Amino acid sequence: MTDDYIDSPRKKALKAFLKSLNLQSADLKRVNLALTHSSYAFEKGLPGDNERLEFLGDAVLGFLVSRYLYDKYPDADEGRLSKRKARIVSRSMLGRQATRLGIGNLLLLGKGEEISGGRRRSTLLGCALESLIGAFYLSAPLEDVSHFVKEKLIKPAEELLQSDIFADYKSRLQEYAQKNFQCVPEYRLISQSGPDHKKSFCIEVTIQGKPFGKGYGSRKKEAENDAARIALEYPYH
Repeated sequence: MTDDYIDSPRKKALKAFLKSLNLQSADLKRVNLALTHSSYAFEKGLPGDNERLEFLGDAVLGFLVSRYLYDKYPDADEGRLSKRKARIVSRSMLGRQATRLGIGNLLLLGKGEEISGGRRRSTLLGCALESLIGAFYLSAPLEDVSHFVKEKLIKPAEELLQSDIFADYKSRLQEYAQKNFQCVPEYRLISQSGPDHKKSFCIEVTIQGKPFGKGYGSRKKEAENDAARIALEYPYH
């Protein structure tokens, strides 16, 4: 499969996906590119991957979320709006929304990323979602893109932000570890990458020295929370 050719099963899956989002007008080639990770493009010798679309989608998403919050919270100051926006567009939040939308099942990944669990990695999924928004912006009416972001991303994110289940995975994992292992989880930094304005941290959580999950986020605390989520939802043990 090249960036210009999409076989029949792939085309059928992409069309069904776009129909579920009410974005049938989006260009299939751009959508396919948005779901092509750099590891897959490298292995297949393809000329492009989803990173440029991610750059565009990040900006489009930021604008649409900012406009939504500006209109919805007329009495909120810049600090409160910025804080809420940051939580909505965080890697862990976008990764969760991408999982809910089934994006992980459509990703084209290299073998290494596939083996290491890339389909459930919040950072990778969040990037793919931003890439899709970039593809939608280039090929679908802005009104449709705005509706998708509002209904499929912002509103579900705000519901999660009001619930304890999203905000406090670390506490839940600590309770689990104390009950089952009589100890507390430990978190350690595995790696960090990206420019200062868009850092990505990888944190691993261990219990009694045994790895239980790796999490990713734009802040260390966010990555720790994501690692706790992975440990609870996809345990190593």
